[in-house]
Amino acid sequence: MLRTLSLTLCLGLTVAGCARVADSRFNPLNWFGQSSEEQTVAPQDLRPLVPTNRVERVGDARALVAQITALSVERTPSGALIRATGIAATQGGFNAQLVPTGIENGTATFAFRVEVPAGFQALGSTSSREITVARAISTQELAGIRQIRVQAAQNSRVTRR
Repeated sequence: MLRTLSLTLCLGLTVAGCARVADSRFNPLNWFGQSSEEQTVAPQDLRPLVPTNRVERVGDARALVAQITALSVERTPSGALIRATGIAATQGGFNAQLVPTGIENGTATFAFRVEVPAGFQALGSTSSREITVARAISTQELAGIRQIRVQAAQNSRVTRR
């Protein structure tokens, strides 16, 4: 009985001290403090992080494929499919793409670019370095184009319609 009474007394004193814990920093509800009002800035007074007249230029670090061996343009329901086959300078080329470089006098020019792995310079046979890539062109893009040129480091191929 004495043990129960002393335990109840200790528990009662501990609970009575909780009034101080409510205002202390040990209470998780008090960690951020009270909210306060701030003055807002009108949207027209804010300076943009990126200026509107900034032109972004991204350089393509991929190299041109060494040589183009085949080029074909196949008709599709939505336009055309340009397919080019090239031979890379070394084995292991990846991330190949026909990158448009411009349209001039009805000639669409594409650069056959391929990424070469760093530190890998195995030459290998011609068939092991062969890369085929394709690019779709819509009917609207194809409207003013009379010939398509694909450029490589050593040569270029042209197809006409």
